Amino acid sequence: MIAEREIAKLFTSNCLNAIASEDLSSLQKSKIKEISYKYHAYNYYDLYYKAYIDLSKNYRNEYIYKNLIAQKILLGRHSLESSILLSEFRVGTNKADLVLLNGSSTCYEIKTEYDSLVRLEDQLDSYLKIFDKVNVVCSQYMLESVLHISPIEVGVIELSSKNTLRVIREPIQTNQLDVELMMKSLRKNEYQSIAEELYKLKIDVPNTRLYELCEKIVKSHDPLAVRKAFIATLKKTRKNNAKAINSLPFFLTNALISYKFDENKINALIRKFSENQTDVLSNFEGKTE
Repeated sequence: MIAEREIAKLFTSNCLNAIASEDLSSLQKSKIKEISYKYHAYNYYDLYYKAYIDLSKNYRNEYIYKNLIAQKILLGRHSLESSILLSEFRVGTNKADLVLLNGSSTCYEIKTEYDSLVRLEDQLDSYLKIFDKVNVVCSQYMLESVLHISPIEVGVIELSSKNTLRVIREPIQTNQLDVELMMKSLRKNEYQSIAEELYKLKIDVPNTRLYELCEKIVKSHDPLAVRKAFIATLKKTRKNNAKAINSLPFFLTNALISYKFDENKINALIRKFSENQTDVLSNFEGKTE
């Protein structure tokens, strides 16, 4: 019997990129064929749909959490025209699992029942320094511990057994802003863009002086204006691929947010995950165990 942990590998960047480029290793082919037998799947759409439903009931890993948040919050409450969702956004030595940007910035730190809470306090401390609102999304199994560890400003959301997001505690908007931490979370073109937006002039200095000057400009402005420029800049530089998200099945939404696919691979995925594709899985060679 193939384990859920192995089934979850279908949703990794490595596997999806391999499918898109038709460069599956013999091991990947063998595993995909084995899983397709388990679900009696006849094409990629059928295979991934059945695998996703199975995982969402029996093995809710980080991918499942992220996909549900993307579906229920980004697409369910907001719009791809006015909002973006970032995955693994670097904040100091930590990476925020998901960050929603619209008129404000909202962080979602995920703690599945397979995760440890050892680093949670440090993670939340850093996120509270640059985002307007911070939430922890966890299972009922982790709920009591998360409530105990999280500061009162942090919202807590339970992913129920029925895969609904139940707000246990609303987040409180913070007014603090650690400019140094924010700057180090950004790419060069992003912090330069923020500084120019605030300064209202083009910045033209040697690269050796650029960071220092941008930081000085940003620190001299009102934190509210900085936050506004921070959000506006990231919405321009890190847009989600709305066309791809709208063209591919719901179970791949997080993959399109979290992984990098070039245009050719996206087009290939759209073709391969069509519900009308015929028996593509039977073309695999190799013997399953």
